[in-house]
Amino acid sequence: MKSLISLIILAAILVAAGLFTGCSSVPNHDNMTGSWKYSFEETGRDGVHNGTMTIAQESYKLNGKCNDAFGEFALSGSISENGPKFMIDGKRNDFKRNFHLNGALLSHDEFEGTFTTDQNTSGTMKGNRVVTD
Repeated sequence: MKSLISLIILAAILVAAGLFTGCSSVPNHDNMTGSWKYSFEETGRDGVHNGTMTIAQESYKLNGKCNDAFGEFALSGSISENGPKFMIDGKRNDFKRNFHLNGALLSHDEFEGTFTTDQNTSGTMKGNRVVTD
């Protein structure tokens, strides 16, 4: 009977240790929550466009909104568990233009990536976190 109780206690300790170490629902890198400024260029077209976005990150999920010369977009996406890579889908409020961004955090305050749109355009995007004092 003592060995059975010892095994149960040992199993409980191992489960508790597993919960406190290694089991995380938070990515192992910077959080993207905050305000961002970004610029983007469409391949084959002249000009750089600017915009702003607000992102809220909960665990691996990203949500928010962005606004630029093409309109206001609702954002949804996710960030990788072990690396700085993320993806965001943007859907314009009138559903006439959508985009998909594959990006990577270069630092806590900077990202870059490539995007495609449902208008058969693509290009590059760079962003910087808006730092408030």
